[in-house]
Amino acid sequence: MLARFSLLGAIALLFATICGSSNALTLNWGSEPWAAGSLQNSFDIDPARAGNDVTVTVSGNTSVLQPELAAPNPMTPVVAAAFQGGAGAPQNSLCIATNFANQSQGITVTVDFSAQYTQGVTNVSFTIFDVDFSSASGNNYQDQIRSIMAVGIDGSLIAPTITTSVNNVRSGTGLNQVVNGITSTVDTGPGSGNANVTISFGNAAIRSFTFTYGSGTGTVPDPTYQHIGMSNVDFTPVPEMNPAFAASLSCIAAMLLVFRHNARHRK
Repeated sequence: MLARFSLLGAIALLFATICGSSNALTLNWGSEPWAAGSLQNSFDIDPARAGNDVTVTVSGNTSVLQPELAAPNPMTPVVAAAFQGGAGAPQNSLCIATNFANQSQGITVTVDFSAQYTQGVTNVSFTIFDVDFSSASGNNYQDQIRSIMAVGIDGSLIAPTITTSVNNVRSGTGLNQVVNGITSTVDTGPGSGNANVTISFGNAAIRSFTFTYGSGTGTVPDPTYQHIGMSNVDFTPVPEMNPAFAASLSCIAAMLLVFRHNARHRK
């Protein structure tokens, strides 16, 4: 009996060694650089791996991109403390400002995780600041977030879980969810969190995610200047099997079979 428990303990320990554990990581805009106006950047944020872990790409109707309102008015995309999102102070975020010609145009943000994460990443979550609406003269737009989805490790499309705030509203289901701003919201100070939109993909193991920023149909045909900010991105790499220990697992499995066989014959 003692030998049996010793063997089972060894197997449990081996499984822990093989699979290992992964710590949660954050793409932190407070520490990662983004050259003003650049459309793609990669970041090395995982101390357990060499090379870049995350690549962020901005695409679509990029000719409509505008400078950020916050001084010194850098061209977007840019990392800037333009939005507070209800926090105690303005937060660094990836800011996108536009002047769309019509509601069909859009700016798409894609976040790809390294192929070295062979089992993908989970617990992906981030917030988009200031998804709001304005109908004032000369300031007429409706922020819209659409086409929100992730790509799983098997290539399937995965729908997000979306949490809106009092100044925006979600419609649709699954892969067809859309968030529209419904009330004007301040960028900073009290009430700045009233236009937050939090997006997460839960336990799904994914390789990338994407969303498109545009203007909703509740505005004039030619929207005016509008902008949002994308917060830090949290994620957890899925633990991977260590090849050096995989062979050992086969050996222990064979030992267990022999042990069971001998135990039967001793009865």
